[in-house]
Amino acid sequence: MNKSVILKNKIILYLSFLITFFIFIYLIYFLINGQRGLLKFFYLTKQAEEYNDTLAKLKNENDYYIDLTKRLQPNTVDLDYLDEQVRKKLGLIDKNEIVIILDK
Repeated sequence: MNKSVILKNKIILYLSFLITFFIFIYLIYFLINGQRGLLKFFYLTKQAEEYNDTLAKLKNENDYYIDLTKRLQPNTVDLDYLDEQVRKKLGLIDKNEIVIILDK
């Protein structure tokens, strides 16, 4: 065979390996750091867990306020809770209670 043909085949083989290598590096880079890569996946998973925790806390707080609201509905009044709120907000006392005021 001609030396130029052998050299041409080696150059083609070398370039094909080089191109394949760069394509492989490109694909690995975007697999890890791409818009839908592994790093983004783990970041979004962590963010979803944080949002779920916040949602659970807000649901508990919402249930607490719904319970307080239901206690003061006209058809289902909780008299102990109503008494507690009147004492707290208006400063009212019962007939048999003694008020002690401490001056500082």
